[in-house]
Amino acid sequence: MSFTARMIPSSLAGGKASDPSSDETALVVRTSSGEVHGFLDRGVPNWRGVPYGRIPERFRPPVPATPSGPIDARQWGPDSWQVPMSTTPGRWSPLYPDAVKSEECLNLNIWSARPDSAAPKPVLVWFHPGRHMVGGNMPTVDPWTLAAGQGAVVVSANFRLGPWGWLHLGTLDPEFADSVNLAVRDQLLMLRWVQDNIAGFGGDPDNVTIFGLSTGGSDVATLVSVPAARGLFHKAAVYSGTAEHPIEPAEAAATAENFITAAGSLVASTADLRRLSNVALRHIHLKALSAGPLLYEPVIDGDLVPGPPLRTLSQGSAADVPLLLSVTSDEARILDLATGPAVDVKYAALAGPERNATHAEKLAFLSRTLYYEPMKRLLTSVHGAGGNCWAQVFDYHPTTSHLAGNPAVAGRAVHGADTAALFGEAEGTEGNAMDRAIVADVQHALIDLARHGQLAWPSYTPGTPVAKWITADNAVGTRLGPLP
Repeated sequence: MSFTARMIPSSLAGGKASDPSSDETALVVRTSSGEVHGFLDRGVPNWRGVPYGRIPERFRPPVPATPSGPIDARQWGPDSWQVPMSTTPGRWSPLYPDAVKSEECLNLNIWSARPDSAAPKPVLVWFHPGRHMVGGNMPTVDPWTLAAGQGAVVVSANFRLGPWGWLHLGTLDPEFADSVNLAVRDQLLMLRWVQDNIAGFGGDPDNVTIFGLSTGGSDVATLVSVPAARGLFHKAAVYSGTAEHPIEPAEAAATAENFITAAGSLVASTADLRRLSNVALRHIHLKALSAGPLLYEPVIDGDLVPGPPLRTLSQGSAADVPLLLSVTSDEARILDLATGPAVDVKYAALAGPERNATHAEKLAFLSRTLYYEPMKRLLTSVHGAGGNCWAQVFDYHPTTSHLAGNPAVAGRAVHGADTAALFGEAEGTEGNAMDRAIVADVQHALIDLARHGQLAWPSYTPGTPVAKWITADNAVGTRLGPLP
């Protein structure tokens, strides 16, 4: 791989992403996918929509991207097709308004402040949220900040969502035996591409940290336990995610059966799902969702995901991967933004112990059950196998958060409120001084993990179950306290 600066060939004109100053100069890196031509995103070299793989056929495993001449990497690549997370009218999308959605969505983006630096930089690979139904290139997530402000090489990626990546047809039909855990295979292929190519962008392939939030955090926790991921990354950070999302084959089969039942006369067999349009698959998804939840999750197949991640981790499968786990102090209050009695419904579904519990008591139970207790189980499993792990509690709501304007959650450190701190500008002008101090604190923890595999506060042990609390009254420094 090599890095050069040169004029953009006339054949690559057009399709600028966000920096008009990039009209005349491109950043060119030779990769296994071909020669990629980038641009300057607010002064930082950036390559977008770089293919890392391709999908030979619907519901089949990905294969590496095939080089086919110069790649214009100055605009976002396609996001995966999205599906609604609920049957409620008014479908919100986290993507850019002009996002292109495609089944052929295996592409990634790279930001590198010093791609030609002699000293390789730590690499951060981001996994987006969205319950495996929505997400991709999102305006609420700006990896540029970590490259520009923290000197890291940052990668974000798209992979298959919804039925395209998480409908495990192989649990029903032997013809689709290789279709189990397709999106996990997408993620692994992406991480292999990073290993093979990131040095050309100034990154250190021997120092890769994966990090994600919500469902993305759970994807990270799952990958830490996957044997095929060994050596593809070296540290991990999980924000508001758990290691308990993978499902049993019977649960995966039930979701696939429900999906096929919802298809009705559109299909006569499992194989018929291949020929339907993407719009038809989304329609079937919505019909199936109206009959009950769809489990678009990794499946414990005994192969790629050999067992429940907690069990695998407790056996020492990733004892050499330093791990940061972070939660917000009021996780479940995000449900107050949902339409209808979402808190009551979730509380009943999880058999909340107090029939006459107040709304606040229900929220506390849900935060504890869905986030804090799974976090403690993950910490305990990693520590018990000899690994190093640290706990963090985010107890602040940035004024720059996309949620800050909603009175239902304003001022509350709800699920996702820490996104604005993870991707904020500590030296910028957005928000107030406290927001920027919180950004610095959150990002320094992630960068310390990436650079050194160590953090500035004691690691978690069952005997000393402490966490660093990030609060407005202690934005600089270390306040230790118990997990919620």
